[in-house]
Amino acid sequence: MSNELETTYQMVLQAEFPEDVFGALLAETPEAKKEQLNTIYKQLAKILHPDRYQNKASFHQKAAEAFPILLELYERAKTRIDKEIYGSKAPDEEEEIDFIIQTRKQEYHLRATLAEGDLSILYKGDFVNESGQTVKIVAKVIQDPADNDLAQNEIKVLRTLLATPSKASKHLPVFYDQFKTTEGQLGLILNYLEGYYDFYSVYEKYKQGIAEKHMVWMLGRLLSIAGFAHSRGVVHGNIEPAHVMIRPSDHNLCLIDWSYAAINPFQTGDSFKVFNEDYSAPEVAERKKPIPSSDLYSIGKCMIFLLGGDIKTNSIPNTVNERLRRFIQYFVLPSPLQRAQDAWEMHEQLSKLIVELWGPKKFLEFKM
Repeated sequence: MSNELETTYQMVLQAEFPEDVFGALLAETPEAKKEQLNTIYKQLAKILHPDRYQNKASFHQKAAEAFPILLELYERAKTRIDKEIYGSKAPDEEEEIDFIIQTRKQEYHLRATLAEGDLSILYKGDFVNESGQTVKIVAKVIQDPADNDLAQNEIKVLRTLLATPSKASKHLPVFYDQFKTTEGQLGLILNYLEGYYDFYSVYEKYKQGIAEKHMVWMLGRLLSIAGFAHSRGVVHGNIEPAHVMIRPSDHNLCLIDWSYAAINPFQTGDSFKVFNEDYSAPEVAERKKPIPSSDLYSIGKCMIFLLGGDIKTNSIPNTVNERLRRFIQYFVLPSPLQRAQDAWEMHEQLSKLIVELWGPKKFLEFKM
C-alpha cells in the first residue's frame, strides 16, 4: 500500500500536464476519451483519497496534499479534450497578446504565446500578404541576445536550403523575415505548421509504438529531407522527436529547428553545437566534425522511439518485421564508418524493402 501511494503521490506532484498522470487516451471520440479518463481518474482517486489513511498520519498527509492536485489535473484533462489538444504539449490557454512587429518588408501581428523553450519563445501570429490574404506565422524569438548567433545560423541554413526551388522544400520551414527586439533579441518569422504533430505527440497517443507501415512513410520523408540537406552540405546536427513534425492528412513531414546545423563543416570548420544524450551520435560527444551519418544515427533513434523500442539499448519490439528491425538498427551502430552513410541511398533501400514486404505502396490513414 505504501509503495502504491508513494508512486502515485510522486507522479501527481511532478506532473506538468494532465497527460503526465492520465497518459495517452486512445479512444476515437471526445466522449470516449472522457470515459477512459474517468476510469483512470477513479483508480487514482481511490489510491489518493485521504479517508483511506485515517489511522496513518504520514500516509494521510501525503494523500491530502495530492488529492486536490489530482482533481485539478482531471478537470484540466477534460478541458484539453474539449479543445482537442489532449496528447500534445500545447498550453491549456494561449496567452492572448496583440503585439506588432514592423520590419522593412512587412507588418506582423503576434497574437498568442505558443511555447517557451530554453533557447527561444514561439509566438503565433499573422500578416496580410500582397493579395490581401491573412497568412499565419510563427515568430521565434531568442530569449538571451548572447544566443543570437544560433538564430543567425538558422537563417543562414534555411536560406541555403531554400535558395533553389525543390520538391524537398515542402519538408522545410518557410523563412519569411527577421527582426530584432528593443532588448537586442533576434527573431525569425516562419510559417505556421497547421495540422502538424511532433514525434512526442505521436508517442503520447501510441505509447506501445506505431504500426510499422506508418513508421516507414515517416522514415522515408525524413530520409528525403536529410538527403537533400546533405547534398547542399548541411548537417542538421540535432534531429530528435521535438524537431520532426508530421501532418497526418497528407503524410507530409517537416524537419524544424536548424539552429544547430553545420554548413560544409570540413571547409568552414563548422562544428557540432549541441549534444543530445538520447539522440546524438557518439562522435558528437567526442566533438568530431559533423558528418551526414551523424544525422542518420539520430533518425534511427527516432524510429526506435516511434516503434515503442528502447532508445538506450536500441532494442525494437519483436512484433516489428525482422528485416525492418535490422534496417533500423543499421542506423544506430556506434561507429560512423559502419553505420548507414547516405540518406538517399537508405531511402532507395527502404522503398525496395517496403515493396518486398507489402507490395506496391498505398496511402494508409494515420489518426491523431
